[in-house]
Amino acid sequence: MIGTEMLRSGSLALLLASFPASAQSDALLEAVRVHRAGVAAEAKQELDACVAAKCADRERLTLLTAFLELSEGNAPLAAQRLANAKAPKGLEAFFAWYFGEAQAWAGQRALAVKTLEKARKRAPPWLWPRIDRRLAELYLDLGEPAKARTLLDVDPEVGRTPELLYTRALTLESLKLSELARADWRTLALKFPTHSHGLAAQARLEADGAWTLTFDEGLARAQAIFNAGDVKRCLLALDALQVTPGSEAKVALLRGQALLARGKEKDQEAQAQLAIAAAGPPSIAAQALMTSAKRLMRLQDNAAARSAFKRVDEKYPGEFAADEAGYLAAWLSMNSGDFEAAVADFTAFETRHPGSRRRDEARWFKGFSFIRAKKHAQARAVLLSLPVDFQRSQLVPQALYWAARAAQLQGPAGDAGPAVDVVAEYRAVVNGFAGTFYGLLASERLQELSVAAPLPFAVTPRVLAVKRPPGLELAALLARTGLFRDAAQEVNRALGTMPAADALEWGHALQALGDFGAAHTLAARHLWGAVYSQRTPEALTLMYPRAFRASVEAWTAKNGVEPALAWAIMRRESAFSPAVTSSADARGLMQLIPPTARAIALELKLPPADDAELYSPEWNIRLGTWYLRALTTRLHHPTLVAAAYNGGPSSVVRWAKERGEVPLDQWVEEIPFKETRGYVKQVTSDLFIYRQLYGGEQQRLSLAIPVPGSGVDF
Repeated sequence: MIGTEMLRSGSLALLLASFPASAQSDALLEAVRVHRAGVAAEAKQELDACVAAKCADRERLTLLTAFLELSEGNAPLAAQRLANAKAPKGLEAFFAWYFGEAQAWAGQRALAVKTLEKARKRAPPWLWPRIDRRLAELYLDLGEPAKARTLLDVDPEVGRTPELLYTRALTLESLKLSELARADWRTLALKFPTHSHGLAAQARLEADGAWTLTFDEGLARAQAIFNAGDVKRCLLALDALQVTPGSEAKVALLRGQALLARGKEKDQEAQAQLAIAAAGPPSIAAQALMTSAKRLMRLQDNAAARSAFKRVDEKYPGEFAADEAGYLAAWLSMNSGDFEAAVADFTAFETRHPGSRRRDEARWFKGFSFIRAKKHAQARAVLLSLPVDFQRSQLVPQALYWAARAAQLQGPAGDAGPAVDVVAEYRAVVNGFAGTFYGLLASERLQELSVAAPLPFAVTPRVLAVKRPPGLELAALLARTGLFRDAAQEVNRALGTMPAADALEWGHALQALGDFGAAHTLAARHLWGAVYSQRTPEALTLMYPRAFRASVEAWTAKNGVEPALAWAIMRRESAFSPAVTSSADARGLMQLIPPTARAIALELKLPPADDAELYSPEWNIRLGTWYLRALTTRLHHPTLVAAAYNGGPSSVVRWAKERGEVPLDQWVEEIPFKETRGYVKQVTSDLFIYRQLYGGEQQRLSLAIPVPGSGVDF
């Protein structure tokens, strides 16, 4: 059934004005927007009152109520309700679409076809694929496969979507086009080998005696199974291969990688396979050695890993893996505290890989290695060369900050060279890189020097009252009706027609609709200068919105967390889009993974919700703000909280205990995971920007690492 899929895209909210008082109440629309429990019953109650009062807007309220009943699985009731209703003006196509969906799920297939064919004639083009896919299924069920094939053959998603490919294969079988059907079954089984439809396709081919694979097909299938995380089936697929002469290394490489994924008990067997692969052609051998080296790195055997990476770099300089290997060898030297070797390795890396995209990172870490070795003059020289040689690098702010810091750490004596105006250099970082972690650090260093550091965003964000662009009228009507998923798709279409010069007005129109995600994306694309150079109050409102304000402020107050931290996390995690899913299956506004959400619900003594409920803003915010409070209680510092939110509390506790004596700026740079380093920097800077824009806790960033306490460990 449709379920939460139809509600998870509730990124559009209330249209607070421009509609008559007889429209759906703001309270109901807010409940739909955040997918609050019991919302279908709430809509039914409001509809009954509307009918009794003969209100003018009962058509749209009827459509919303039926939509909610359909999304909760009550298709017969939704179909009956719409059969006795009139389509709202301007939403005839959407009325017919959901009426047809309800009829289809209720088993009224012939009626559904007629309704959906009518819907397609009036629907916007972006709705056509959804209608056509449902029609194809219905045509097939009703014994009209030729009509189904006509729709499926022109659908560009057929080859990329197992459900559509499965439907087309069934359609071709119904048309007795056996060879074409078999080709689709074969594609399905090879391309989606772990999907239920892929397994069904394989079973059909086996039953027909048509399941034969070439070596390359079998190896590709085994790789796809491994990529899907089914290690056991990958090994079985490899066992079934007829290994041809000269292909032993390819098979051994994948087998070794799969065995490593099985755990320590398969380690010796995995190493034997990787040794076979390492004796193969250079492209395979380099990957095998990289796999072994990364295994050593995971085991924290840095010396052996560094040696293995250097071997790849030196033995296979022409292979793609050599670039990464040389970089990681140098990084491990630095990470193990051998700063002299790190400087030499990073220098060698730049020489050996002049075309590498990692050269600016190598230069930065070379300078930082000098910092850690307390060779501040050398550090400063290297760091100041980075903005010259890599002018467009994202590492320029941190290079300039640490160049100033190197001069400050050295002081007036020693090897620092000519006198440096540290205050001027810190001010340049503050002024040139407002909104960055390094601008914030430079501001803090100035305050330590008793130098006034003006807040870069000491302005009050302002909402711009705009007339809604004609291109957003349909989106507004859909949003006010409560069809937020459809409104979001209409917004995406409309943005394709927006003149860049109108970005500010369109952004505020989108925020008036409650689509914070689209408004933020638009600002990031078109209003960067208005935010960070001109500090335009209206642009700042779009880039740093108080999204889902009612829910955020309610749950942060209940959980004892400042709203600014929740918004900073939300901005980094989802850019205010409730529908986001990560590759790790993190979901919703605050990107909670289902196991963490279940653990939080258990702590709160709440019944576990369906994992799809994490797309509900209300539920996601409730759990996410509790988790922020638990992390704050244990770690006592927002930067450490951000690190734990991304990398897990146990890792952060270990880092704090191991390196708690260094100041925060250095502590962050020494976080061993690049993703977590970047995450921490953005969340910390966004937190302070939110505080500056909207008020909140003290503006100073403590550079001392607190001692962690006990507490949440998931």
